Amino acid sequence: MKKITAITLATAIIIGSAFSSIDTFADAKDDLKNIKEQRENIKENLSDAEAQINTIMSEIDEINAEIERVNQEIAQKQDVINQTDKKISDTVAEIGDLQAEIQELEADIEKRYSILEERISSYQKSGGAINYLEVIFGAQSFSDFIGRITMVNTIAESDTALIETIESDLQTIEEKKLLALQKLDELNDMKVQQEEALATIEEKKSQNENRKQSLESKQANVLDLINELESKDSNLASLESEVKQSIAAAKAAKRREQEQRAKEAKAASEGSEQTSSEEVKGKTISVTATAYTSDCSGCSGTTYTGINLKDNPNAKVIAVDPTVIPLGSVVYVEGYGYAIAGDIGSAIKGNKIDVFVPTKAEALKWGVRTVKVTIQ
Repeated sequence: MKKITAITLATAIIIGSAFSSIDTFADAKDDLKNIKEQRENIKENLSDAEAQINTIMSEIDEINAEIERVNQEIAQKQDVINQTDKKISDTVAEIGDLQAEIQELEADIEKRYSILEERISSYQKSGGAINYLEVIFGAQSFSDFIGRITMVNTIAESDTALIETIESDLQTIEEKKLLALQKLDELNDMKVQQEEALATIEEKKSQNENRKQSLESKQANVLDLINELESKDSNLASLESEVKQSIAAAKAAKRREQEQRAKEAKAASEGSEQTSSEEVKGKTISVTATAYTSDCSGCSGTTYTGINLKDNPNAKVIAVDPTVIPLGSVVYVEGYGYAIAGDIGSAIKGNKIDVFVPTKAEALKWGVRTVKVTIQ
């Protein structure tokens, strides 16, 4: 029916005990907020790390492609290198052949020179050209003369041919020596070019491998970081779940505690009222009395103590301040009769009562009056 708001000692105890729970909730909410902020930071770091991984993977792919290109270049040049090796080998063989030919020519020249040297020595011993005349003019006949001249010419021509052969061989030796030197220069040039090409390719390949190893190491470090961040996030997620469960459990416990304390407060209040009923029994007090009906706005038709006034329109019930007249008390109200203190009202404070009447007309007729109430 009519409602009142009364702060009893038990209610004050409930409010006081709730402060610690409020502090606990505040701490838990702060922890939950911190956990969520940490998880957001971890997610941002994970996003950055994953972006780094993608960049590194892209760079590794580029390096692998470059390494493959270098390997293909090496493979393509390997034939040229092999051909160069063969040219080098052939050139070395040619130089060897030239040296052998030079040695052979020098040996032949040495032999011819020895023959020529012997002849010259013989000419000097026998007078040289005079001996030629003696041979010619010592002929016994014309035909012998012709034969002797032919023989002398043959000897002279043989010496001339021998000298010319020696000179030719010497020229050939010089040419072969020059050719051998030229081939040595070519050989050295081919070797230098070959070594430079190989060194350039190997250096580039080594650089790519070193860069790849560096990126793979960096990738491993970033993956370790990702694993560490994911582990932290997993731990924080578990902690977040535990905090949420703790908050929910604390709320439930707080609600149960409040309900229990409300019950205890109600029981304490009812016990206090019963005690006060015994204390004021037989007491007569002067009160201001008004009247009310069950048809008022917002009225349920049932009193605070559970009396259905609509079903019992002639019931004698009064609304009281429980701290003055205990609820459930039988009272005698001057000008109204015996009644039960079975209701309360927000405006009924102190020495005030509200008597129940069946109709609004009777309520208006009752008006406001001062009466005496005796608690039976």
